[in-house]
Amino acid sequence: MRRIIAAIAIVTALSACSKPADKAVEPTAQVRTAVVSLQDIDELITAYGRVEFDPSAIQILTAPFEAQVAQVHVRVGQAVRSGQPVITLVASSNTRLDLSRLAREAGLADAAAARLGRLRADGLASDADVATAAAAAATARQASTNLQRLTRGGRLTLVAPVAGVIDALPLSPGTLAPSGTSVANLGSTALMNARLGVEVEDAQRLRTGAPLTLQGLHDEGVSVPARVTSIDRRVDPATRLAALLVAIPRGSPLLPGETLKARIVANALRGVTTAPRAAILYDGDAPFVFVVRNGKAIRRAVTLGIEQGDTVQIRTGVQAGDQLVVEGGPALSDGMAVHTGQPPQAAHP
Repeated sequence: MRRIIAAIAIVTALSACSKPADKAVEPTAQVRTAVVSLQDIDELITAYGRVEFDPSAIQILTAPFEAQVAQVHVRVGQAVRSGQPVITLVASSNTRLDLSRLAREAGLADAAAARLGRLRADGLASDADVATAAAAAATARQASTNLQRLTRGGRLTLVAPVAGVIDALPLSPGTLAPSGTSVANLGSTALMNARLGVEVEDAQRLRTGAPLTLQGLHDEGVSVPARVTSIDRRVDPATRLAALLVAIPRGSPLLPGETLKARIVANALRGVTTAPRAAILYDGDAPFVFVVRNGKAIRRAVTLGIEQGDTVQIRTGVQAGDQLVVEGGPALSDGMAVHTGQPPQAAHP
């Protein structure tokens, strides 16, 4: 009996040894890839600013004589037509005194000239005396007439010289305005600029004529193409930024005082190696990608260039035509098998 049991054990052992061992299944990751390509890409600088009237197109209304503001007919920001009343001035007490003084001096000068004329007829005054008196009288009359004409008799309404928008009204009714004081500024919506703040190092790289797009920061702001008109490299002490000036195209929907965002083309690169941003992974601060070769994910260190939207310039590490993992990369390790089609079906028992 013992011999039979031993024989059965030997046969069982031999049978177990003759059965092949299960082969280890290599893990395979499902990924999605994209092809490295050569593209044109723009290096963009984002800047912010606001719309302002072109200084060369601002009309400044000034008080032609010392006066008080009697009435303001418009509001700041109001659109006005050419000839529309803006502000009414009345002569100040000093101006009224000047009007009276000049009228009195003109009368006295006329009387003196007439007296010398009579004396000349009696041989008591020379022709030179008469001529001098007549000239003095003419000068006095002209001075009185000029002030009367300037003050319109003491009350003057200034009107808009052109159509535009009221940009400033520095004085309120009752305020004294010395002669030559600005009482209203009128800007033209046909000539407006955008003033954009940029970092000093960016201002040094940019050139006039650089293309850009302007967009209002309100909802559904319209993008307006334009170009850099000039660069103000003086640094604003409050913002520590330099400024770009951009002439806004005529007919633009942008409004005076509107806040803007601008995207400026600092450098246009042609035919550079690019990949989707989703392909870029990081080990600390070091960027890398996974290149798919022969069904394997190969890790490659890369150096990056500029970015444009979802596209990134890759300076070194890959070449055009390489397949990069853009989905599933964080779960990969170097040399891991990958599958880019449908996931393999599990075998049925």
